[in-house]
Amino acid sequence: MDLSTAYKECHQIVKQVGSSFYYGMMLLPQPKRVALYAIYAWSRICDDAVDEFTGQAAHQRLQEAEALLYRAVQPSYLEDEHPVVSALGETIRRYQIPLDPFEDLLRGMRIDLNPVEFRTFSELERYCEYVAGSVGRLCAYVFGFTDSDALRLANQMGIALQLTNVMRDLKEDIARNRVYIPTEDLETAGYSLTDLRRCRRTPQFRRMMVQQVERTRAYYRRAAELFPLIASDARRCLQMIYAVYFELFKAIEANPEIVLQQRVSLSRTKKIHLIWDALWQKQIG
Repeated sequence: MDLSTAYKECHQIVKQVGSSFYYGMMLLPQPKRVALYAIYAWSRICDDAVDEFTGQAAHQRLQEAEALLYRAVQPSYLEDEHPVVSALGETIRRYQIPLDPFEDLLRGMRIDLNPVEFRTFSELERYCEYVAGSVGRLCAYVFGFTDSDALRLANQMGIALQLTNVMRDLKEDIARNRVYIPTEDLETAGYSLTDLRRCRRTPQFRRMMVQQVERTRAYYRRAAELFPLIASDARRCLQMIYAVYFELFKAIEANPEIVLQQRVSLSRTKKIHLIWDALWQKQIG
């Protein structure tokens, strides 16, 4: 498939999703922007497999996503009729991206094929590394970096963002039989799984959420060390993504019970303001 057409198809996939990541991608130079479109389009196929389907259908869809990845690394990737294969294959080669982050993402998606319940934070952290730290590392390869420590910090960034998602999507995930909050944390706070499934707003719930917030803030603090290690022409994108999620995090921190009432989000106006902030940081940096 013609690469220009393939990248345009990936762009449409990303645009239709309306993710906050899309606003950040707009701040990248064109070659890096279309590369992230390809990566994000593939990751959306993985996400949709486990979020939009159940049972055998979900397994089959995820296998199809995995097959697209391995077709992308074949010498014949440009002859493939699927736009994601061609665009992803070109991106992998142009930015010399190893398969490990892609395969880690698939590992995380497989966890979501079944009911989820983690006993310890170590189990949750490993899951976050798979589903989000992997994306952080993929982005780092496209962004470009000056120090190999950037990959470790990109992993921390991904975990910070995913822990924010865990809190933000608490109610929605419970309905899907996915309990990402470690049961050890629930027990420490005196808040039961039954309480969580019934979305009970109690002092114990707040105590449990305070622990999640404090832990997540530590990951954001470490992730901020990534900025100076990223190529200057990609730094605004990273700043934008970080800023959007940190705003979500602060909203949850200010009112933890809100996650049991609604899905925390930012208005389009707020996102535009954050874009301007990222542009200004670039200008004065």
